[in-house]
Amino acid sequence: MIPSHIQRGFTLLELMIVVAVVAVITASVSGTWKALIERHTRYAVQSTLSQAFASARSSAVTVNEITTVCPLDENQNCSQNWDLPITVFLDPMNARALTVGTEVIRVFDVPDNGFLTASNSGQSERRYFQYNANGTARGTLGNLIWCPISHNPSGAIQLRMNFGGRITWARDSDEDGVKENSQGQPLVCP
Repeated sequence: MIPSHIQRGFTLLELMIVVAVVAVITASVSGTWKALIERHTRYAVQSTLSQAFASARSSAVTVNEITTVCPLDENQNCSQNWDLPITVFLDPMNARALTVGTEVIRVFDVPDNGFLTASNSGQSERRYFQYNANGTARGTLGNLIWCPISHNPSGAIQLRMNFGGRITWARDSDEDGVKENSQGQPLVCP
């Protein structure tokens, strides 16, 4: 038999203190956890895009054919929606779409904890990037910006494709925590 003066469990005050401590710890870890996930996603996106463009350039040179990098819509045409999987394919007829005889090199899924936007090509957002058979850029140059789901520009990255077909990444030249575009302006997340 348990003596009546021995207490079992928590008092209401002890329970409230434990809940408050857990809430404070959770709040402090939550911000750190979100930043860690955002940073990991940024590295994953950068790696995925690097692989996609390297694969396209290498295929163009190896097979000696125009190679296209783009997201494909439901009709298998290059789309402006860069949040769709990115497809690298041989495009000998320069159709910028999967057609009969088109060979898909690889499909890349971009992590979904953010969004990709392409630079404008004329009046609308760029739908594709292409490589000539010698590995140089085909058509106009452009870039892709990835922004985290938080829209925080300090987490943004920008891929740029030069005339030689090589990609470079935006850097934070003024060390303010936000990378700059090719004109030296801070990247902006819409």
